[in-house]
Amino acid sequence: MTFKLGVVGIDHGHIFGMLDNMKKQGCTCDAYWTDGPAVTETKFRQVFPELEKADDRRRILDDPGISMILISAVPADRAKFAVEAMRAGKDVMVDKPGCTTLAQLDEIRAVQKETGQIWTVNFSERFQVPAVTRASELVENGAIGRVIQTIG
Repeated sequence: MTFKLGVVGIDHGHIFGMLDNMKKQGCTCDAYWTDGPAVTETKFRQVFPELEKADDRRRILDDPGISMILISAVPADRAKFAVEAMRAGKDVMVDKPGCTTLAQLDEIRAVQKETGQIWTVNFSERFQVPAVTRASELVENGAIGRVIQTIG
């Protein structure tokens, strides 16, 4: 079974890693939507030329074949798009910050509980930075000793 993604918002460069890594795991994606011109759009279209730009995000949200929505919109808009996606029956991976106010966080929590959908924030620095990967390997192999705390 293919795990199909949709993309809502490409306003931050982390969308490249989010989508590329999900595709490396076997996911597919054929459409994205952005609210007006995004600074990343020219490069996004070059890197992912197979993706069609949807005129309306509802086309992506209403697609029954899409299981998860990747969101890298303007930070203040990420929560409302995540809520829309969860209410449309989609799991969500959002770029950080996943929300910008406590009211948004409260709404996300309520909608996640109501729908049972997954809402997750992509902390790319934990998974895509070679130094972090190497440090994790050293810790796992006992080369560093007992780690009490890390700060990044």
